[in-house]
Amino acid sequence: MRFFILFLFLTPLFAQEEIGIQPINISSVNSGWADFAPYITADGRFLYFASSRGGNEDFYCSRRVGNEWEAPENIGPPVNSEYNEGSLCITPDGSMIIFSSCGRPDSHGGCDLYFSRMTKDGWSEPENLGPSVNTFAWEGHPSISADGKTLYFASNRLGGYGGFDIYCSDRLPDGSWSKARNVGYPVNTARDELSPFIHTDGQTLYFSSAGHRGLGLLDIYRTVKGEDGRFSPPENLGPPVNTQSNDYFFSIPASGDYIYFSSARKGGFGDSDIYFMLLEEALKPRVVATVSGKVMDSRTKEPVSASIRIENLTDAVFVGSFRTNPSTGGYYVVLPAGKLYGITVESPGYAFFSMHFEPSVDEGYKEFNIPVLLKPVEVGEVLQINNIFFNFNSDSILPESESELLRAVKLLNDYPDVGVEILGYADSIGTEAYNLELSHRRAEAVKNYLVEHGIDASRLVAKGMGERPPATGEPLALQRKTEFRIVANKK
Repeated sequence: MRFFILFLFLTPLFAQEEIGIQPINISSVNSGWADFAPYITADGRFLYFASSRGGNEDFYCSRRVGNEWEAPENIGPPVNSEYNEGSLCITPDGSMIIFSSCGRPDSHGGCDLYFSRMTKDGWSEPENLGPSVNTFAWEGHPSISADGKTLYFASNRLGGYGGFDIYCSDRLPDGSWSKARNVGYPVNTARDELSPFIHTDGQTLYFSSAGHRGLGLLDIYRTVKGEDGRFSPPENLGPPVNTQSNDYFFSIPASGDYIYFSSARKGGFGDSDIYFMLLEEALKPRVVATVSGKVMDSRTKEPVSASIRIENLTDAVFVGSFRTNPSTGGYYVVLPAGKLYGITVESPGYAFFSMHFEPSVDEGYKEFNIPVLLKPVEVGEVLQINNIFFNFNSDSILPESESELLRAVKLLNDYPDVGVEILGYADSIGTEAYNLELSHRRAEAVKNYLVEHGIDASRLVAKGMGERPPATGEPLALQRKTEFRIVANKK
C-alpha cells in the first residue's frame, strides 16, 4: 500500500480574487510520479509533500519566492530512509515530527507511526510511538492538534467499524501516549475512513471517507467536535474538491481560507498532483490567531531556550506548554479566537515574561509577531507584569490575575535574596492626583496578595506611579499595568 504524508500549518498565500473557485495545480512542485499529501508552513514560505519520484516514497520541501515555488528538495535523513515514509504531521511549535513508515526493524506490524524531535543539529533519530498507538495492523496518516495534546490517525486494526477507521490518542504528562481509541460514529462507518486532519482550532476535523454517500470513491468531509466531545454529522466538501475518483490528503492553513490537497484528476502531470483552492465560507474552521517570535536574552540578544505556558484566563483553564526552538529561540502559538489568553515565558536564571491576547472572532484571522526579551533576576532590573488586571477606577484584582500572581510568589520564593518595588499605574482618565492615589492602592493590593501567600512584607514596597502616557492606539486596560523593580532584600 502506498504511504502518504500530512504536514500542517497556516497562512493565506494569495488574494482571493486571484484564485477563483477552481483548483490550481502547483506545477513547479509536481512531477510525472505520485506527488501527494501537501503541508503548508505557518508563514506560507514552505510546502512539504510526499513523492515517489526517487523510487522510494520520501518527503520533499519547496520554498516560495514571491508567488513562485522553487524546485523541491528531498529533506533527507534521518526522517527519510531506505524504507517508505508516509504521511507526516508536525507540532505547531516545530519541536516534533510524527510520521508513518513501513518495514523498519522495530515495527510492531507492517506500518507504524514514529516521531523525531528537533535539536540544534536537526531532527533526531526517529523512534517508534510504541504499543499504545501502534499494533500488528497498519497505522498511518497522523495529524496532531495545535496544543500537541491529541494525535489523530488511521488504522485497519481489529475491533473497528470496518476497513480503515480513524483513531485518536492523548499525550500524557510524561510525554507518552494513551491507549488509542476509535473516534466512533458518525465519523467512522463500515467502509474506509482515512487521512484525518485536525485544524489548529482544535475542533474542526477533516477526513476522507468512502462510507458517507459521496461523489466518488473517497471524498473529503468536515465535522466539528462539540463541548461534549462528540462530532457533528459530516459535511461533504463537494465539487470541485471532491470528484468521482479518490480525493484525500489535504492541509488547511490557520487562516482557514485555502485547502491544499492531492488528486489524480485529469490534466495533471501524471498519477497524483498537489493542488490548492479557496475553501468556501460554510466549510471553513473556526477563527484563530497566531503568536510567534523569538525569545532572547535582554542584554546579549542571544537566543534563549525557554518554556512557554498558555492559559485560558477567561475560564482559568490550562491550554498547553511548549518549548522554544533550541537553536533560534523561536516560538509559535495558535489561539482560537474569542477567549482571553495569558502567555508566560520562563527560563532558569531569568524572570518570567508574560503577555495576554484576546483575539476577536469578528476581526478574523490575525498574526502577531512578538519578540520576547528575558531579563535576569538582578538588582535594578524592571519587570513588566502584564497579566495582573484591574477594572476601571478600581483597586480590586480581577480573577484572571490569579495565575500571574502565583508566578510572582514563585519568583520571590526562588530568589530569597531579592525584594521588589511594586510599581502600580493608572490609565489616563481622571485627574493626576486621583490617579496617583489609585495607582498606589493597586500596588498595595498586589503587595497584600503576596504577603497573604507567604512573602515577607519587609521584601516588598508598594509605590503608586500615577498615569502612564499611553502608546498610540493602546487600550486603556493596558495602561493599568504593574511593574516589579528588583531591589536588594532588606533583611
